[in-house]
Amino acid sequence: MRERQLNNLMLEAFPELTQAFDEYTSWQDGPDTGRFLTYEDLLLPLARKALGEGDDETTKRVAAFVEGLLGLGDDYAENVATVALLEGLKASHGDGARSHLGERGRAAYDEL
Repeated sequence: MRERQLNNLMLEAFPELTQAFDEYTSWQDGPDTGRFLTYEDLLLPLARKALGEGDDETTKRVAAFVEGLLGLGDDYAENVATVALLEGLKASHGDGARSHLGERGRAAYDEL
């Protein structure tokens, strides 16, 4: 999967990030800006905030999104989910984020 495709998946799942994404990527490669950058700098903070504030709706959306990425059968998408999201969540929330994840997410989380 290419940058644009994964960035579009993120924006479809989290339309509230569209303005921040446009601003963030305007000085880079637009929709082709690297996924690790956009996921770590835009989606990960949203996930951390949701966990920290007890925002169950957003937390569930993030968990479902991670589960979806891990289920695409695409090595790069799986790597992005693991490195850009799960590693960051584990670093900031320890095992507190694990319980919100689906089966694939928990398995990837446990491997970290």
